[in-house]
Amino acid sequence: MMTPDEQTRLQAELLPGETLLWHGRPQLPVVNSATLPLFLLAPLCPLLLLIPLMQQRRLRRTLYVLTDRRLLVYRANWWRGGQRHAWPLEPGIITARVQRPGGRGDLVMEYTYGHRISPDKGLLNVPDALRVARLIDEAEKKLNCP
Repeated sequence: MMTPDEQTRLQAELLPGETLLWHGRPQLPVVNSATLPLFLLAPLCPLLLLIPLMQQRRLRRTLYVLTDRRLLVYRANWWRGGQRHAWPLEPGIITARVQRPGGRGDLVMEYTYGHRISPDKGLLNVPDALRVARLIDEAEKKLNCP
């Protein structure tokens, strides 16, 4: 699931004694409530189909990582490169959980702009979000046990 480049980058970033517990990528159907209008308008302007295709490309290059100490997000930019975000595991790290049919969901670390979720503040469109949330809770409890 991780590319050799991603594995190398992650191994270099892990702290001494830090253990990888889970990794995954966001999953979002190509046709969803946000892209459906684009597909309906595509016969008038075929270039509109590039938007959902570029979104899928970006999602395929985004990586979520849970270790026994941190949550890491390597979020791909639209063209090249990306951003890295890290959160130490601490009590209440997940401030909101959104569960969708089929098991996919969002695990949000922070809300910004009122109630709008900033994409840089969580694990969005996570497959099997309930299981991942449990893993995060268990890792946080082990790390913060007195």
